[in-house]
Amino acid sequence: MRSPCARFERPGDIPLAIRVQIVFLIAVLSHSAARAQHASDNPVASADDAFGLTLGLESIGMYGPGGVRGFNPQIAGNVRINGLYFDQQAGLSNRVVEGSTIRVGVSEIGYAFPAPTGIVDYDLRHPGNGTPTVTVVTNAGPFESKGVSADGNVPVIDKQLQVPIGVSYQISTQTPYTQNPGYTSHVANFGATPQWSPNDRLTFRWIFDWQQTTDARTLPFVFTAGDFLPPKIRRGYLGQDWAEGRSLSKNYGGTVNAQLGERWSLAAGLFRSISDNPVSFSDLYVNTDPKGFADHLVIGYPDQSTSSTSGEIRLTGRFSANSWHHSVVALARGRDTLAYYGGEDVVDVGPAFIDRGLQVSEPAFRYSPRTSDRTQLWSTGLGYRGQWDKRGDLAVGLQQEHYSKSVSSPGAPQARLGDHPLRFYGQASMRFGERLTAYSGYTQGLEDSGTASNGAVNRGAILPTARTWQADAGVRYSITSSVKLIAGIFEIEKPYFNLDTRGIDRELGKQRAKGAELSLSGEVVKNLHLTSGVLMGEVEIVGADLSAEGVGHIAFGQPHWMSTSNADYTFPWWPALSMDFTVFYFGDSPASIDSKVINPAQTILSLGGRYKFHLFGSPAALRVQANNLTNFYFWNMTYVPGFTQWPPRSVTGYLTADF
Repeated sequence: MRSPCARFERPGDIPLAIRVQIVFLIAVLSHSAARAQHASDNPVASADDAFGLTLGLESIGMYGPGGVRGFNPQIAGNVRINGLYFDQQAGLSNRVVEGSTIRVGVSEIGYAFPAPTGIVDYDLRHPGNGTPTVTVVTNAGPFESKGVSADGNVPVIDKQLQVPIGVSYQISTQTPYTQNPGYTSHVANFGATPQWSPNDRLTFRWIFDWQQTTDARTLPFVFTAGDFLPPKIRRGYLGQDWAEGRSLSKNYGGTVNAQLGERWSLAAGLFRSISDNPVSFSDLYVNTDPKGFADHLVIGYPDQSTSSTSGEIRLTGRFSANSWHHSVVALARGRDTLAYYGGEDVVDVGPAFIDRGLQVSEPAFRYSPRTSDRTQLWSTGLGYRGQWDKRGDLAVGLQQEHYSKSVSSPGAPQARLGDHPLRFYGQASMRFGERLTAYSGYTQGLEDSGTASNGAVNRGAILPTARTWQADAGVRYSITSSVKLIAGIFEIEKPYFNLDTRGIDRELGKQRAKGAELSLSGEVVKNLHLTSGVLMGEVEIVGADLSAEGVGHIAFGQPHWMSTSNADYTFPWWPALSMDFTVFYFGDSPASIDSKVINPAQTILSLGGRYKFHLFGSPAALRVQANNLTNFYFWNMTYVPGFTQWPPRSVTGYLTADF
């Protein structure tokens, strides 16, 4: 229910400091021609499967960093930077990462210490081959969005010391849930990822990512008074003009990779992630009736901030004997997270229709003390992997977890909780000929469940840790050398927390996700790349007498069927031009906790194209995409639960040039 917004004066244009940085970066780097870096990016042609890939400004696949198999791997703490543990509190920008890959199912084979619901693995910016480069991207759309970015690589000492560096400034319509017309924010970003390789056995990397958001308008949420969806209303800006603000996100740290000898190597990373929202707002329409008449509440929050220090040290030994290759991995990882939240003031500004966008005066919010929440998680682990040449793969591992949480809420005694489980994982795969691979795996996990919600009788109480597990199995079949088919099944179990009939936030049962996945990817015919995925299953709530607690048997917002298909075709008679088409289908799903309200199925179509050419003698590409072609209308569901509008038809375009 919190939105990262706060009051701040609106700049009329790109700040002078940001413009100077962009011009300076281009001037420094563009004196020397270099290989193309991003003008040739195409996620459909690059994807190995349909489970999720982010490359530059585009994302494809069934899953993303915020959702895998019905759950959120970021909230679960399943985030990595180049394979190393990272407790993410602030988003990583394109200034420091090339993109991200969702590692789930077959893509987790051989990945040491996996996690239930998959892993989001970020790929740091590539330093290049020792030649100065700069990539400039100018973009416009959807709606009022526009911006410019410049990302380059500065070779300070040939290939030994290189500095990938970038700046950007955007007027964005991206909200925490989707892109909507009118809900703009101004985002300035600077990042760098220097790499120093004094020899071929040692590599150091540093990360600095700074992003400031100002004038972030607040998107309203709608809550209905009964078992029905909100009425269809006009799409556009319906927020409060004064509910704008700023947030500051910072990520910094470093990694080291060292070859210690013929058989042993060391990888380590230490990261700091900070998200600070000085003043934020929520704009809520509650008790909404079928005609759209509601009680209008606005909420102001004092400084909501979270900071985390996390990292990992990993020692790997590799040994071979005949056709067997063995790896032993020992690790220590952990995080120390401190959050300040709460203290909000709720103001009832009177009844209103949800489609009028009626402006109200800014209330004089009276804030109260915030809650302090400190969480620590330390792990040690030992893993083994055995690879049988072109035949099979076996991996097992154990992790000892040490979890502690301390919460200080205003007017309540300090609450503490500790947990020390032993986690296990095991994976196996077998090759049958050159084309077919079968795999299976079992993984246990531990997640922070947070504290009881503000509306609970036990508000601020620490909820028990969530002990989770995942089992999956499947096959990967190479139809041709460039086309892969993956079919798998999975089952995931996690505790389910919600308010009971007495208003106590507690574990009411288990969330049990069961399903099957299909993925087809590759160049199916010459010049036609396809990435298509299907998820079939459900997230079931299992518990004693759930109906008496007002809880349905299917989890809120989870469909039985979801699919996505991305096709990209390059015209053989004009290879500089390609067209792409996307179909996203999201089946009908419960739109209330008791499963009595069903949101109908949605099919969203997008059509786009790329044109590659040379600009001032350097590679360039123009990308245009039309989203929601049919202007399909539906209400987007959030985890609250609440409803926001899905955006109407829009057009996005950007020009990329590599100098």
